[in-house]
Amino acid sequence: MRSLEEKNKLFEDNINLVHFIINRYFKSFLRRYPYLKEDLFQEGYIGLYKTTCCFDESKGKFSTIAFSYISGHLKRFTTGYVKKHYRNDIDSFEKCIYRDNYGEEIRIEDRLAGNENVDIENVRVIRSCIKRSEIKDIQKIVCLREKGYTQQEISKVLGTSQTSIYRRLKKLKTEINILGK
Repeated sequence: MRSLEEKNKLFEDNINLVHFIINRYFKSFLRRYPYLKEDLFQEGYIGLYKTTCCFDESKGKFSTIAFSYISGHLKRFTTGYVKKHYRNDIDSFEKCIYRDNYGEEIRIEDRLAGNENVDIENVRVIRSCIKRSEIKDIQKIVCLREKGYTQQEISKVLGTSQTSIYRRLKKLKTEINILGK
């Protein structure tokens, strides 16, 4: 166990790491939600504090471990909390997106109308590509993704790694894009 003074020193010596991570990896987030800057820094500080509590020199350098703790806290905050509390990107189908040359309002609903046949055909092409694909377990993976499973959950079901699932889906996407050209 570290003493309180040692923890404080580690925290103060590495506080700039929080600023570095936020400025390097979360700039676009801050541009979109500038009013959450202080909250983002607080989450980073929490990650840094947790690192000081559980840091063990045998695991590696403090900054290496702190980086993953801090970025993990920041990612959790940006993906979880913000999606739940600051969702403002939903528009109504009746929203006017622009006016044409005659002054008529063009709504989202108008732009989406008439694309049903194209969408149905695209779905058919994608389904046939999935059936013909030789990628291991791709039909199971796609079925589970459609049911709302995450890549991590799918990997547990199939007994493989999340990275493997990601690569298989990426390979399928490439196959579909080649077929679509």
